[in-house]
Amino acid sequence: MNDKRSRLANYRPRPETGEEIPIQFIEMEEKIAGWAPELKRTIYLDKASEYDPENFKRVREVFLLKVYNWFLDGISVIELKPEERIQFEDILNDHLLYGGEVRYTRKKQGKKIHNCFLLAEAPITVRAKRIAMADIL
Repeated sequence: MNDKRSRLANYRPRPETGEEIPIQFIEMEEKIAGWAPELKRTIYLDKASEYDPENFKRVREVFLLKVYNWFLDGISVIELKPEERIQFEDILNDHLLYGGEVRYTRKKQGKKIHNCFLLAEAPITVRAKRIAMADIL
């Protein structure tokens, strides 16, 4: 269990099918992503910025989702396709209406792996404890 948590506690988590990461939404940004062969990594650009598509491979429109990863105890980033963003927004709306815990997982559909979000019942309920000032003193 400890290995699993340490593996999922990354800035860019990639859970295997069946693994879930509890997350909390922070913000979402729309970006243009492209693979830079000379840097050997993906580069994210703002939509308004000028870029030369000749320098990049696999240029695509993505949404960068910043979340609080409870396993990491810090911020993580998840790259979403437009259809995955819609699914996330539906889960987030349900979370706002009904409460619970949003969890991030990935599912294999055919040959591709897609990001998925689940709404689970919150396992812990926190309640404020009333203490009179006289009890403290």
